[in-house]
Amino acid sequence: MGETLRKKEFFICEQLWKLLARKPPNEPGRNSFKSLRFYLSNERERSARKQRFAEDPKQTFGDYFGPDVMVKSCNIISGGLPFLTELPVYLFIDDYSSPKITKDLQSNLNRLILQRTPLCFFKISTESPVSYSRQDLDAKNYVEGREFFLVNVGLRFLDADPNVKSEFIRDVFARRLRAVQNYPATELNDLVGQGPDESFNDTARQIRDGSKPDYWGETTICSLCSGDIHYVINLVGKMVNAVGGPVVIAAQDVIPKISAKSQNKAIREEAGLFLNNLRLLEHGDRLVAIVNAFGIVAHSHLKYKDSKNDDGTPPCQASRIEPYDELRLNAEAQGIYDELLRYSVFIEDMRGKSRRGKIVPRLYLRRFLIPHFNLTFSKRDSVELEAEEFSALLLNPVEFEKRHRLKEKQLEAIEEAPPELPTLFDEQKG
Repeated sequence: MGETLRKKEFFICEQLWKLLARKPPNEPGRNSFKSLRFYLSNERERSARKQRFAEDPKQTFGDYFGPDVMVKSCNIISGGLPFLTELPVYLFIDDYSSPKITKDLQSNLNRLILQRTPLCFFKISTESPVSYSRQDLDAKNYVEGREFFLVNVGLRFLDADPNVKSEFIRDVFARRLRAVQNYPATELNDLVGQGPDESFNDTARQIRDGSKPDYWGETTICSLCSGDIHYVINLVGKMVNAVGGPVVIAAQDVIPKISAKSQNKAIREEAGLFLNNLRLLEHGDRLVAIVNAFGIVAHSHLKYKDSKNDDGTPPCQASRIEPYDELRLNAEAQGIYDELLRYSVFIEDMRGKSRRGKIVPRLYLRRFLIPHFNLTFSKRDSVELEAEEFSALLLNPVEFEKRHRLKEKQLEAIEEAPPELPTLFDEQKG
């Protein structure tokens, strides 16, 4: 059996070298998967190195493989190994996002990636749905559910049962911690503890009374995650380093090994770092101004407005925006909106339904920004806006904040819906 497989490997590798139009190395093992893997790894490094000089006219680049070799390689391998005939190959493409991969280039590659074939499937990772082009060069629009399936990890985490989400994150940490020999913790709970045993309403009342709650513990770590697992892993890593590293952690005989105060400090600093990094983008100052305006308005609602969606009239705990009507954005506002989604400042849920029965996008604030604005992780309440008010948030966030920030407790009853704003047509009409 072993000899038969070696012969098939030899034959397959011969075909693959021909497909790549490359001369194999002059060595005994040239027609082996190992030799091909070594060559392709070097080609990948060369591509990454040359990419840094893509705009330099003095650079020479040589030729590179076209994307079609991926599907053709699958045909050769499956055809050469009978036990793979009924097993498709899955190809993973990471960071397939604009502007890194331009929409024009995506439209070109989509002709291959979205081509139907039983032999191989592509799994694409992109920053957000707006970072991905859903058409090809012929302007053919690909339909979700027919040509591809979209898995929005951010929405999955928002919708997930808290216990299921916590179990998943605990498992991720347990696997990583136990993989390090003699690491002084084997569970996330060892490092951060369980966290405060209080409801969102209790936390909101503390904030309303002027307290600044500490965000810490396993429950908080899980609530901070918007599907960006790397964020919570890096966050806990920074917590460990901030208190002195594994040596100091090992000397702690208590749980949590990282104090609540140290955790809270790291959580708040990480949110501030995200906003500072956001400023470095082309329209970063505008994006930061928008999220700051929303955060300040949402915090003022928590301070001065009661929720009508729960018994006991707890503080209004809004961490999302919900328009009353479908959005009508001009080109400038639409561009800004796309940037907010691209960098996941807000997470868009297109399954929302407004009080007026319209299908509208709900926009959830990215979860790890919640402590920065002294909010709670409750998903019960919304900042409800007219379409014109939402446009104002995008185009003039400072003015939006002035108009919508509550400055004193609202004693009068708040109507079910604010009055309709006049449209531009009405104003012109008189």
